[in-house]
Amino acid sequence: MTAKGENPGPVVLSAIITNWNTRDLLRNLLRSIHEHRPPFSFEVIVVDNGSADESPAMIAAEFPWVQRIQNDRNLGYARANNIGFASAKGEFVLLLGSDTVLVDNSMERMVEYLRSHPDTGAVSCRLLNPDRTVQGSCRHFPTLMDGVLTYLSLHRMAPKYNMEGFDSNRTQEVEQPAATCLMLRRGTIAAVGLFDERFSILYNDVELCMRVWQAGWKIVYLAEVEVIHHGSQSTKRASPELRLEMYRNILLYYRTYVHPLSGWILRPILAARLALATRSLIGLRLIGRESTKGTS
Repeated sequence: MTAKGENPGPVVLSAIITNWNTRDLLRNLLRSIHEHRPPFSFEVIVVDNGSADESPAMIAAEFPWVQRIQNDRNLGYARANNIGFASAKGEFVLLLGSDTVLVDNSMERMVEYLRSHPDTGAVSCRLLNPDRTVQGSCRHFPTLMDGVLTYLSLHRMAPKYNMEGFDSNRTQEVEQPAATCLMLRRGTIAAVGLFDERFSILYNDVELCMRVWQAGWKIVYLAEVEVIHHGSQSTKRASPELRLEMYRNILLYYRTYVHPLSGWILRPILAARLALATRSLIGLRLIGRESTKGTS
């Protein structure tokens, strides 16, 4: 950790963590990073999106070696990560969810793989539930039918998209791993960029993986690397307005990368889901004129 003078030299790895009101989970993550720190110079950057749970004070008091960037409000996942990357110095960049915990030398092994496989632009890992069962964390890029089935809660009818039968014990090339734990080489980010901030909350990782894949880089799932993931702790507390923005992100992805008319098919399905989830009429705003601004 460069802040303590340990492992001096050029920064090899920058770990970027965005946080919004996940203080206790973030504390556990930072403790695990300290416990499993790699043998090379690295830095940890936490971008706080205006938390109201004293997360910033906790970081300052307990983890002075962490670089903290404080936003005065929730700027969304994509923009917060981009802000963190602007300060990052590492040859490799690790995106970590604040609701994760490292259990071994995951960071070191991910760096080693990227160094020995120059055709690989990004690597992910096996995500574990707190009880150490395996989470499904990889998917194919979705088709329009995949979207329809998914948002009608007919997931079992889209086995290819959901990669049913995926062998989580085998390292392999994948299309769309979750950015909960995703490491990219700086050269890949220089070539394709990091997050498109139009996808402020959802599908930003899918869209990023699409650009990495389109640029000819491999994305590899590393079966031997494990990270515990508690799962979507910030979005579970999302307000109706925030959920509305999530669904706009979904529509934008399908319109941009699947089919220009995707939005017209998915919009009523998502509007109904949003109405049920929030028990309000906010879903109607997906159908109204406001939703045509880049999400039709």
